[in-house]
Amino acid sequence: MRRKLEQETRWWTLSGVEVLDVMGTVQSLIRQGQVVHIGTDAQKSSSRMEFVTVACVLNPGKGGRVFYTRRYDRKGVSLYEKLSTETWLSLDLAIQMHETFTLEAEKEQIWVHVDANPDERYDSSDYVKQLAGMVAGSGFPVLVKPNAWCASHVADFAVKNKHFRARMRAA
Repeated sequence: MRRKLEQETRWWTLSGVEVLDVMGTVQSLIRQGQVVHIGTDAQKSSSRMEFVTVACVLNPGKGGRVFYTRRYDRKGVSLYEKLSTETWLSLDLAIQMHETFTLEAEKEQIWVHVDANPDERYDSSDYVKQLAGMVAGSGFPVLVKPNAWCASHVADFAVKNKHFRARMRAA
């Protein structure tokens, strides 16, 4: 049985604007033919583990939009627990979006990124097949490192609050 994570049900853009209806916003963008990439990354603080899930909606040749939310869990989690929680949070959002948007099955409009590396030099390599299989078995295209940019770069950027630091330096 999965434990319930403390969840901030609010969604934000990287510019700090709260998005009141993220599902409606993403749905209108996806209906315009844009593709959603979902990824989650985590960072341990002194008191807890923070998970940030991002939905990146790409408009090829014109950029894209990023939405993110935060969730918190106890601090002492193993690497497997961390990676499987990251993957489950991303997959859960993909499933919610797929069901809400009633998308055509043949269109790959929602991609799930897994923050695990198949390179055996990294500890996460032990779990890549299982995590990617969980996503693929749910019917979503999956990307793993080094191609999982949504989890390893965008979500990492948000979980480390780099977007706030960049705005502070610019001000």
